Amino acid sequence: MKQWINRLTKVSFRIHGWLGLTVGLFFLLYGLSGSLLVFRHDLDRYFNPELHHLKPGNTTVPADDMYRMILRTHPNLKKLVLHDFPCDRFDSYEFMLYKRQENLTDNYLYFVFVNPYTGKIIKEGDYGELSPSFFRWLYTLHYSLQMGIPGMFITAIIGLLMLLSLLTGTIIYRKHFWQALRFKSVLRFSNWRTGASSLHRIIGVWSLIFNMVLFFTGFWMLREYFSPSMWTLPKQQENYLVPANIDRIVMKAKNHVIGFKPIAVNIPTVKGGEILVRGHMPSTTNLLLQGKASSIAFDAETGALKKQTIIDKQSMEERFEYMAYQLHAGYFGGDVLKWIYVFFGLSPAFLSITGSLLWMKRKYPQRRKG
Repeated sequence: MKQWINRLTKVSFRIHGWLGLTVGLFFLLYGLSGSLLVFRHDLDRYFNPELHHLKPGNTTVPADDMYRMILRTHPNLKKLVLHDFPCDRFDSYEFMLYKRQENLTDNYLYFVFVNPYTGKIIKEGDYGELSPSFFRWLYTLHYSLQMGIPGMFITAIIGLLMLLSLLTGTIIYRKHFWQALRFKSVLRFSNWRTGASSLHRIIGVWSLIFNMVLFFTGFWMLREYFSPSMWTLPKQQENYLVPANIDRIVMKAKNHVIGFKPIAVNIPTVKGGEILVRGHMPSTTNLLLQGKASSIAFDAETGALKKQTIIDKQSMEERFEYMAYQLHAGYFGGDVLKWIYVFFGLSPAFLSITGSLLWMKRKYPQRRKG
């Protein structure tokens, strides 16, 4: 038994080392970008005051008019979402557009901000371009490496490799877990090699569960790209203008369930689809099911109510789908939780750096003097 365990440890050590060398750069990339993205909404608002500190007017333009203007000026969309309503009278509307890709590596996300008092576009741009919006560019880099469908597939694979790296690391450092968790492991900085080794071990132990959750949920959200159907590009076609009025639809949703808070509206761009008002139901108390997890669907032709979907009453599989996103992004708590995500989210970067130093230690051992 002991011999088998020793053999497993040696194999794990070898795999762990090779994974660190091959995907260590991705550990660094995802750790740094993910930590920045935790506060992306706050940072985006701070760095773009022209979008959120508007001069209020006497009248507002209906959201329905904005939608129809955007659909006319931005052809060939596979989906259009009223992504964010103004949070106060100084704020703007944000629309998210899903473009029909012509190539597998094309980015498909596009944003449009509209002034609610003039109905004019204030700012717009592609998620694949750095200059219009750094944080939207970073968001796309984080989950697709700015490589479209192949990038999302690669990111899913890297998520699995990262889980394997954590598993092999757990086998290697299993004897040090209890000591590290009790703060009994001593940080030794007699030289850079011992410093890197102790940091790698302690940071790895304390961030293990957190990183397992992050890597698994990251893979889970992109697992669909293992299916060949996701690699089929949508046919290019003209946008479909829905007859139903968007403002009336949102009002109907509010009246249908008292206390329902609309957060986003999915509007179809092909005939036969539904208008989906997504938001928070007053009956939902689970922290991981906050936000736009529930929805109320309406007929795009007539505006008639079709059905409501309360996330609490859905299957565990459907609830987990949304919970995985919340767990990955850290959006289910306040600022304290976000800072915890930032702190532990940087651990893959530290592990990547210290792991590289440890590899250098073994590759280029310190020469004895004399």
